[in-house]
Amino acid sequence: MARSLREGEIEELKTRADIQSIISGYVNLKRTGKSYTGLCPFHKEKTPSFSVDPGRQLYHCFGCGEGGDVISFIMKVENLDFIEAAEFLAKKVNYNLQYIHTDAPEITEKRSRLVDLNELARKYYSYVLFNSKASLSAMQYLEERGFLRETLSLFEVGYSLDSWDNFSNFAKKRGFKPKELADSGLAIQSTKGTSDVYDRFRGRIMFPIKDLVGKTVGFGARILTQNSNIMKKSATFSQSAKYINTPETKIYSKSRNIYGLYYAKNSIVEKDQALIVEGYTDVMTLHQAGIKNAVASCGTALTSEQVAVLGRFTKNIVLVFDSDSAGMSASIRGIDRLKDYNERLDLFIEGNIDIKVAILEEGYDPADFVIKKGSKAFLETLSNASGIIDFIIAMILKKYNIENLGEKLRATDELVSFIATLSSKIVQEECIKKISEKLSLREALLIEQLLKKIKAISTGSLYGGKERGTAAAGSSGPGNVKVFPEQSFVKHTAAGHEDNYESGRDEENAGFSPAKNLEIESLKILINGLGEDFNQLLEIGAEHYRYEDTKKLYEVIRGIFAEGQKQGVVINFPLEISSNKLEGEQVKKLYNLIQFSPLNYSDYNLACREVLFNLKRLYLTDRAEEIGQLLKKIESYNKKFRELAANLNNQEGSKEYILKKEKIENRIKELTHSLSELEAEKRKYML
Repeated sequence: MARSLREGEIEELKTRADIQSIISGYVNLKRTGKSYTGLCPFHKEKTPSFSVDPGRQLYHCFGCGEGGDVISFIMKVENLDFIEAAEFLAKKVNYNLQYIHTDAPEITEKRSRLVDLNELARKYYSYVLFNSKASLSAMQYLEERGFLRETLSLFEVGYSLDSWDNFSNFAKKRGFKPKELADSGLAIQSTKGTSDVYDRFRGRIMFPIKDLVGKTVGFGARILTQNSNIMKKSATFSQSAKYINTPETKIYSKSRNIYGLYYAKNSIVEKDQALIVEGYTDVMTLHQAGIKNAVASCGTALTSEQVAVLGRFTKNIVLVFDSDSAGMSASIRGIDRLKDYNERLDLFIEGNIDIKVAILEEGYDPADFVIKKGSKAFLETLSNASGIIDFIIAMILKKYNIENLGEKLRATDELVSFIATLSSKIVQEECIKKISEKLSLREALLIEQLLKKIKAISTGSLYGGKERGTAAAGSSGPGNVKVFPEQSFVKHTAAGHEDNYESGRDEENAGFSPAKNLEIESLKILINGLGEDFNQLLEIGAEHYRYEDTKKLYEVIRGIFAEGQKQGVVINFPLEISSNKLEGEQVKKLYNLIQFSPLNYSDYNLACREVLFNLKRLYLTDRAEEIGQLLKKIESYNKKFRELAANLNNQEGSKEYILKKEKIENRIKELTHSLSELEAEKRKYML
């Protein structure tokens, strides 16, 4: 939802949220004079260097340099963006924030009502589980699974009565309309020609799914018994499924929301690792056993959107699966989804997010494993997790009997096709070595096959003529995508490589030219606020960008900074640009690519200077070409003038001559003026 806070809301929130009281919830503070000190929550230290100044409502760490106000503290410690941090803080101090919504007011109100309805459902289901006789079997089942009531209370687990309309009637009595119930996914529209609804969740254990600030946006629901109204006259087959989830709504998306992340985020940051398990009860069992960095995808294989959310908290993800066929299938589905994101699995592997896979012993899911073997054994299994590429290779080989020549050929083809999608030459080489060893094939033979696959990808023939835009390993020509180059762009801008920028300027190319990659790097620097010359990048202007999508994104970024300066708002990095500000799919895709792009610069200041220098140099190159064209035109007009004068001889006074001469002279003046302007511009940028 596109939204911003009304003027004065942040200041009002700060007056209500005492910084010392808020930070005391995270740090053991002791008074030292007018300030409070404690151990910094952002880096390890033995001697307190973290200071809170209640008078100025600021904090600062003299060890790591972190500092700011109460909102920036919440943003840092809870890994939230600005709006999320404000909402988190407002919830703590019981303050209702007022928004300026870019959505229509009625749409905003609908979303707010859906959140309120889900919160009501959470409280209702939880009350039923802990207080109703009808839920005794549900509580018994959960306790038999080893759950303590404290754990059930923490995760706010509930129970939906085995009734067609118990919750719907409860909600309607509290002012919610049937359409709102249907829109929330908590109820289903009747098919009997009426406007009424009936409960979606009946006779099920309810697991609330929360967003990052703790608001309930959906539910996962497990069937309790096979002998209930669920099985009688079931509206859909899914009603009898073991697990069902809230369908897609305006506030819930199964491809983005992550079960348990609200509870696990702090532990994920502390351990710098996120564990992805399959079930809600797996998350709860691990949490109860002290393994609090576990989360679950919401009834779907891991998606690129979920990886992006987790990437805000850690760059290390471990997929934990049991060894049965269902678990393996989920693993492969998850991997396929990641491969589909920009067709670049290596985007997650190299320098951005490290994904590993841990397979448990046969017959155990994570919950059973921890209960029967203990946390220590579980953590030891995690330590043996394999890299995702090794796992994919192993899973592909598992499908074939390589003793059979035909199956060995098919296995080789599938493996080489997979390797061809990876843009890292180093990773490709390592994969070739492993496959050579496992299949007893010569590396040279596999490399030959790989080059054929790469060529097929670049021409689109491998995918039935559809352009995939995947880069050939180690290449950077105009026909290949090299958005996330294996080497730093600085190496491409060194002396002797200047001509690289002049190739591939056709917008219809399947890939990006080095010049466009340079523009993308500049946008990455702006979005992340890197380098001492950062402001100079903002000042050079959109005319330094050749490509339409990079130019538009640059203008959006400049607009954000201009508006922030005008209103005196501090800009937080990395910039989070709402989709409503991005016009066109290409611009949105470009922004998404940059968000996922790793920051592999060893020196931010040098990177910023290199980008700035080369943008100016390319701009001058373009202007020099333009100057050359103008000079040719001037010479052409001078030639025409001389020819006309010679042909007319003594007819200088003729009307025709005067008009033509005037026209030519005016054009020469225009071109000369343009030439002067361009030369002045060139001198301005001489470094």
